[in-house]
Amino acid sequence: MMRIFFASQEGVMKRIFLSIIVLAALLGISIAVCLHIKGSRSTANVAQSKQLWTCGMHPQIVQDHPGPCPICGMPLIPLVTQLPKGELLHTNTVVIDPTVVQNMGVRTAMVMRGPLTKTVRTLGTLEIPQTAQYDVGVRVNGSIEKLYADQEGIHVHRGDVLFDLSSLDLLPIEQQLIMLNTWPTWGRSKEIRAARQQLAAAGIAEQDIDAIAQSAKPPLTVPVRSPADGVIQDKAIFAGSAVQAGMQLMRIEDHSALWLQAQVFERQSSLIKVGQTAQAMFDSAPGKMFTGRVDLIYPHVDPQSRTTMVRITLDNPSDDLKPGMYAQVGIVTTPLKDAPLAPREAVIDTGTRQIAFKAQSQGHFEPIDVAMGLVGDDDRVQILSGLKEGDTVVTSGQFLLEATSRTNESLLKMRQNSLAH
Repeated sequence: MMRIFFASQEGVMKRIFLSIIVLAALLGISIAVCLHIKGSRSTANVAQSKQLWTCGMHPQIVQDHPGPCPICGMPLIPLVTQLPKGELLHTNTVVIDPTVVQNMGVRTAMVMRGPLTKTVRTLGTLEIPQTAQYDVGVRVNGSIEKLYADQEGIHVHRGDVLFDLSSLDLLPIEQQLIMLNTWPTWGRSKEIRAARQQLAAAGIAEQDIDAIAQSAKPPLTVPVRSPADGVIQDKAIFAGSAVQAGMQLMRIEDHSALWLQAQVFERQSSLIKVGQTAQAMFDSAPGKMFTGRVDLIYPHVDPQSRTTMVRITLDNPSDDLKPGMYAQVGIVTTPLKDAPLAPREAVIDTGTRQIAFKAQSQGHFEPIDVAMGLVGDDDRVQILSGLKEGDTVVTSGQFLLEATSRTNESLLKMRQNSLAH
């Protein structure tokens, strides 16, 4: 009985001793886990405040020390991932030391209000104005006794004699005017005026009518003069040609001003207004600019080319321009009289987003989603939303800031995910 009792006591002691060992092991494991978690948090806190460095060309490179980029060799730039109050845990604002900003060559400009000028560029062709073409004909039957304007393309001036006309239809009128002019004019002014009007209606110039009135006998021929300065075209007569009343004998084209017919695409036609300044350049006069004004916008759109014709009048005093010449045309428009404008290079267009970096104090740069409107000739762009007058935007170095911003955002998301777990 005593032996059984002591054996039973020995088993109980063994079980108690094993329980104590297991409890001690569990306690040790718990302490170790707590110390590990505490150390990890401490390490995370240290990592959060640690300065990181990245490459502007390769933002995937992030190191905890400065030096050259292992890919391109460019010096790494400071990357701020934690501000004192932890703002960057929920934003992608870029913060760079002001000295580093200066070394990076970051330039800024201010958003300002003002007019936006946009030049519509197109091609055009020179034409003779319809108002500068003069048909020369006669109103009586006769023949050409002598032809002075005997070649097409020659220049004539207003009042120059084109040809001498012989006409039996004019002789009675000439005789009556001479007779009335030799008699006393008292009471005959009405008849004299009627005779002069008949000769003028036949195409005789006033100075030649005066000469006929002072002649002793009717002249056999009368001169027909040019009605304008210009170039002889479409000559249909020769010396000795018989002519009839109403025949077109030649045409005179005045090239002192020409029409430039320019084709403007349908989407740009709303920018064009009558009176706008237009500039044209021609291959025949390199480096020389001809300036005119829009004087007509045709009221239809070509269904094939989807263009509208715009007429521009160009002065041609030195005869440098010729009908049929092609021109490079620029029509200066002002579609916006007053709008917020920013430099075009300040906006990064990714295809799906348009981003500008707004410069703040002490090296802070905030990416802003903007919406662009029209782009002007001075490389300024209309800002529809996102920025306002007086904001300062980055115009040089913004691609580096964009890369840094994206890197910051990626790092912060990774850190947030790690802290959440």
